Amino acid sequence: MARRAGLTLGLLALLAGAAAPDAGVGQPIDWGRLPSASQRLVEPVVARPQISRDVAHITYPSRREIWEYLLDYPDFAADVARALHEGKYRLRLVGDHYEADDGRGVTGIVRPLLVEGGRRIFYLEGRYDTRWFPTLRGRAVVVLDSEYVEPPGGQPLAQVRLMGYLRIDNVVVRAFMAIAREFSERTFDGKVRKFFSHVERVSRRACDDPAGLLDLLAAEPRLNRERLAEFRGILLRRPLRRAADVG
Repeated sequence: MARRAGLTLGLLALLAGAAAPDAGVGQPIDWGRLPSASQRLVEPVVARPQISRDVAHITYPSRREIWEYLLDYPDFAADVARALHEGKYRLRLVGDHYEADDGRGVTGIVRPLLVEGGRRIFYLEGRYDTRWFPTLRGRAVVVLDSEYVEPPGGQPLAQVRLMGYLRIDNVVVRAFMAIAREFSERTFDGKVRKFFSHVERVSRRACDDPAGLLDLLAAEPRLNRERLAEFRGILLRRPLRRAADVG
């Protein structure tokens, strides 16, 4: 649950090492749902990506309200991930976007563009410093589609599909794309699956021991107390409590 907290930031690093010959084949973007300013950001990346990827069939234990809360407040989610030693992500809200640093070479901004049902669309812009290739500077669009299954008497499940598009802006790096594709095709799926294995472990812990998880988070002084109060209410399926009552 908390590892998926850093999802939007970690995706740029994953996409920088990912390639596929065709764009994602999941549900297409409904352009009419995006404001014109958002369309101007998204269209050049989706229409002409150097790299694209469609990863489906990602399933792990989770409840809709937990997953969507963490997507709505990725800065808090990243703080939770660090408190649980499940990530190094840092995000800071600045106006309508987040300044982001994944602790592993990716820095830039993350801008949420669409929140509608189980769909989220994010625009990312930044750089990726890697020892394998010259520094990557580019723009990315990430589309997350989530569905939820709650079998009677069973554990609720989240089913996620991820589509990512990356456009490299520095000319020198574009010359390396053929080599990058050969390298990334062997590694991308493995990286994504490993990423979500962390998601599954933390999410399962939240489902099995929500009180223990909240006790751990309450002892972390750097967490936003208002967000923690809201998260406590969601995790325990209780009415929201005032931030002063938490911890």
